[in-house]
Amino acid sequence: MISPSRIAHWPPLLRAIAFIAGVIVGWLPFALPFYWLSAQGKLPGGDLAPTALLYLFFLGLLPRWERKIHHIQHPWHYIGLTDRVSVLVPLVRGVCIGLASVGILAGLQVMFGWAEVSLVNQNWAGLVLAGSLTAMAVGWAEELLFRGWLLRELEQGSSATTALVGTSLIFALAHFIKPLDVILATLPQFFGLLLLGLILGWARRTSVLGGNGGTTTSLGLPIGLHSGLVWGYYILSVGDLLAPTAAVPDWVTGRDGNPMAGMLGVILLGGLAMWFRHQAHRKSPS
Repeated sequence: MISPSRIAHWPPLLRAIAFIAGVIVGWLPFALPFYWLSAQGKLPGGDLAPTALLYLFFLGLLPRWERKIHHIQHPWHYIGLTDRVSVLVPLVRGVCIGLASVGILAGLQVMFGWAEVSLVNQNWAGLVLAGSLTAMAVGWAEELLFRGWLLRELEQGSSATTALVGTSLIFALAHFIKPLDVILATLPQFFGLLLLGLILGWARRTSVLGGNGGTTTSLGLPIGLHSGLVWGYYILSVGDLLAPTAAVPDWVTGRDGNPMAGMLGVILLGGLAMWFRHQAHRKSPS
């Protein structure tokens, strides 16, 4: 058996692969019965249960990994979940920025005549609630994985820039673990996803006010920003709030209604990237 001290000196990417492999090895025996039940049509929700179980294994192994491999005594603090003030306040701020960004994107399309407002949905309360729950689930799950664990893992043994770019690239590629025809259809999203990964990484490195009155960095800001963007997009897409006028090609507004696959969305993400990069460099405690 390989000792933790030896693993600690492996290249960062190899360590990350070893950790994920460990999670999968522990998870797979418990997941196989769920997949069998799903194939028999006896499990509602399809792959939802084994996927949730996989994430639980990740959360269970993460603190043990940080303590054994990196000798981190307070792993949850280390990955960015420090105190309530430094998590919840930036989280709310991030949600507001994300929602406002999607609102600006929609407003520009309407103002330029590229889309019209369509109020066909009658259950706005249900839509907003479902969107918020979905957004928070996605925001917490993906940020704990990518900006909580992976970014910190790659930072130990490589430069800050290499860790950020590597995490963002893996984040973008992870969204293309799909059948080939779906990959080809959604390929225009790649650059937007890469930009989003960089934005969320800089948000993770931005200083926020801690509960003790000092400054710290927190996972709350990227979780909130990610959740706000997903929430706003959910309301627009599921609620059919915007109806394209076909005044411009879909590569301008986003193919299949996805703003990350369009020029306007990429420009908006570029603006967010410049802002958060400036904030990360200006306020970082380091």
